[in-house]
Amino acid sequence: MISYNQTGFASGLRTALIILLLIAGGIASVFSVAAFFGDKWWLFDYVANYRWQLMWGLFIATIIYTLVARGLASIVFLLAALLNAWLIAPLWLGDQPAATGEDGVRIVSADVHPSVTDKGFVIRWLLDTEADLILVAGTTADRMVGLTEDEGSPYTIIAEPRIPDDAGMVILGTEEWPVEVTLTELFEEPVYRITVGANGQTINVVTTWGDIGSDEKKADRLAARLETISAVVASSPHPATVIGNLGATRWTHGMETMRETVGVRDATEGSGYLATSPVSGIPVIGGWLGIPIDVVLMTEEITPLELSTGPDIGAQHLPVTVVVGPGFQGSE
Repeated sequence: MISYNQTGFASGLRTALIILLLIAGGIASVFSVAAFFGDKWWLFDYVANYRWQLMWGLFIATIIYTLVARGLASIVFLLAALLNAWLIAPLWLGDQPAATGEDGVRIVSADVHPSVTDKGFVIRWLLDTEADLILVAGTTADRMVGLTEDEGSPYTIIAEPRIPDDAGMVILGTEEWPVEVTLTELFEEPVYRITVGANGQTINVVTTWGDIGSDEKKADRLAARLETISAVVASSPHPATVIGNLGATRWTHGMETMRETVGVRDATEGSGYLATSPVSGIPVIGGWLGIPIDVVLMTEEITPLELSTGPDIGAQHLPVTVVVGPGFQGSE
């Protein structure tokens, strides 16, 4: 019969837990600071997308480490968690320009790549949104043609992927609004600018679709994508909004640079943490596990009259619905 010392066994578990917390918490703390230097290395910028997860992981590490060790590391973990919390807080504490009271343009953005469990449900849901403009990413015109063929449908496909069988952006409108396409440098990814006139308003809607910068090549494509979006917004003759899965969240270097140089703001500020991907069915916490990768940016002349995510349409992303209307400038 093998005997063991219970106290020694418990002590070993405690030591292992402390080592694990030091490693995981240390890495999370380092990345929390390194994410400010996303222009230096793609990995730092990639990690910036996960500040929400870093924050909660560090808060949990702080609590557990304090209970089992009470060392200096818990202070480091707490400070790193608070740093992330400071960057996340504007999602609740921020606000938007006051609306003028005029009607707005309803836009729905849905990333359905690589597929959805029930295409018919998606088509019906999109029809029921009564949107003026529908942006569907990660699909083909053939898959979305049902939106135009349904009896009483007001929609027409006004833009589709250059290669018919390749997944890309399919854009549908209640009118055949003008669409301009600008290709990114080197990678030739399309960036779309749609001039939408509805309910007495004319705005430019800028959209595209691409991968998150999870490796060096994808990071280069992302940088070219954001640079092109910035140029398109800067040259827009009307108030502009950028909507869709650009491949980066608000905390990345490229997104921060675009906000500062072009003068767009995050229109989700004040609406809370609107995670859109990946979609999780875990009760209670499932909606908090993802990242807000599907963005809504606006120039100062316009404001979100309505903004929401969901429902779960069987894709890896939740759709985003926004009503864009005129706002009082300088009222933030």
